[in-house]
Amino acid sequence: MSALETGRSLFLLQLVSRLITFVLNSSLLRLSTPEVLGTASIQFDLVSATILFLSREGIRNALLRRHGANTPLANVPLYLGMVVATAAVTLYVWTSPDSTTSQTDFYPALALYVVAAWVELSIEPFYIRCLTSSPTRVGVRVQAEGLMAIVKAVVTFTLLYTFPRHALLGFGIGQCCANGALAGRYLWEYGFEGYLWAKGYVGSEARPNCRELHGPLVKLAVVNTRQSFIKHVLTEADRIAVGRICPLADQGGYAIAMNYGSLVARIIFQPIEETLLLFLTATPSAANGPLLAALTHLSSHLLLLLPAFLPPLLPPVLSVLLPRRYWATSAPHTLQTYLCFYIPLLSLNGILEAYHAATATPGDMSKQARWMMASSAVFVAVLWAIKGHVRNETALIGASCAGMLVRIGYASRHARRRVALAPQTFFPKGAVTVTAVVSGVVLRRVYNSGRWTDGWAHWAELLALGGVLGVVTLGVM
Repeated sequence: MSALETGRSLFLLQLVSRLITFVLNSSLLRLSTPEVLGTASIQFDLVSATILFLSREGIRNALLRRHGANTPLANVPLYLGMVVATAAVTLYVWTSPDSTTSQTDFYPALALYVVAAWVELSIEPFYIRCLTSSPTRVGVRVQAEGLMAIVKAVVTFTLLYTFPRHALLGFGIGQCCANGALAGRYLWEYGFEGYLWAKGYVGSEARPNCRELHGPLVKLAVVNTRQSFIKHVLTEADRIAVGRICPLADQGGYAIAMNYGSLVARIIFQPIEETLLLFLTATPSAANGPLLAALTHLSSHLLLLLPAFLPPLLPPVLSVLLPRRYWATSAPHTLQTYLCFYIPLLSLNGILEAYHAATATPGDMSKQARWMMASSAVFVAVLWAIKGHVRNETALIGASCAGMLVRIGYASRHARRRVALAPQTFFPKGAVTVTAVVSGVVLRRVYNSGRWTDGWAHWAELLALGGVLGVVTLGVM
C-alpha cells in the first residue's frame, strides 16, 4: 500500500471512529460527574499512556526503520510493560490524595486500565508486521483501531447509563473491552503464533535471529526508549501537573477541553504525522524537502487562523455541546486556549518530529535528548512564572506551548540541515494574514453584539458567517 493510500486509510479511520465516539462521549458528559471524568480521563488515561508509551515507543520506532527484519524484539514491550506498570501504579497510588482513592471502585477500575494496557502491548508484534510487511497491511490496523474506539464508547456509555453509581468501574470495563477488541482483530488475522512469547515477527518465513538482540537495532531501540521517557514527560506534563494542582472537578473540565481539542488532532494531524513517518522510513531518498516544506507551510497557517476564528465561534458551539453543569468548571476557557495556541504548535511539532524520527542518527537522538531537557526546564520555569497570574489550566497550556517551541526549534534546525526550508515556509502569505485578521474582527463585532443568544436563527447566522469567511480565507491561501 502506498503512503498516499496509507494516509487516506488512517484519515478515514480517525474520521469515522472519532465522529462515532464523539457523539457517544458527548453523552457521557451528561452521565458522569466532573470528578469521575477527571479521574478516568486525566489520571487513569495518564497511567495507561505511561505504560504504553514507555514500553513500546522506542522499540516500535526502531523496528519501523528496519523493514523486513525478523527479531524477537517485537515481543519485548509486553514484558517491559509489566515492569513499567508496577512502577507507574505504585507512584500514582502513593501520591494520590484520599479524595481520589476513596472514590467508589477506584482500585478495581485502575486495575482494569492496567490489564487493558497489557492486552494492547501483547499484540505489538502484529502491529509491527502490519506496517513492515510488503505490501503493508494497514487495513487490518484501520479495522482494529476503529473497532477499539467504537467498542470503548458503546460499552462505557451502556454501563454508565445502566449503573451510574459505578461510573469509574464502567470506564475501566470499557477500556478493557476496547483493548480486547483490538487484540481480537489482530488474532483473527494472524492467529496465535508468536503471541505472548518471543518468536519475532509473527508468520515470518525465516527463523528469528536472536543475535539481533545485541545488534544495532537494539542499540537504536535503547536510545529511542530513553528519548521516549523524556518525550513522554514533556508531552504529558500538562496532565501530570493538572492531576497534582487542580481539584477533581476542574480536572473534569480540563478533560473535556482535551477530548474536544484532541478531536482535530486525531482526525487530521495524527494520520499526517504517521503517514509522513512511514513514507520517509520506507523511502529515505525521497526525504528531499518538498513534502516536508508543504506540510510545514500548511501547518503554520493554524497559528493565524484558529485565534482569528475560534474565540467568537466556539461559545455558540459549546452552548449546544456542553452540559450546563460543566459551564461552572474551567472547560470553556481551557478549551478555547487549548485550540487557539496548543493545537497549532502540536501540528507543527508533530510534522517536524516525524521527520526527525525517520532521519535521525543515534547522535541526533542524543542531541535531541538535551533539547528535550531544556524544553522541560522551560516548561517548569514558565509555569512557575505565570501560575499566580492566570488560571492554573491556562498556565499549564502556556507552559506546554513554551516547552513545545523549544522542541520545534530543535526539530526545525535538524530539518534545515538536510533540506531547503526557506524562512517563509514557517509564515503565511501576507494576503492570508490580512484576510484572517479582517475576518476575525468582523466575527468579533457580530459576537459581541449578543444577537446570537436571541434565538436559533441568530445563532445559525453567526456560524454561517464564520463558515463563509473561512471559505474566503482558504480561497486566498
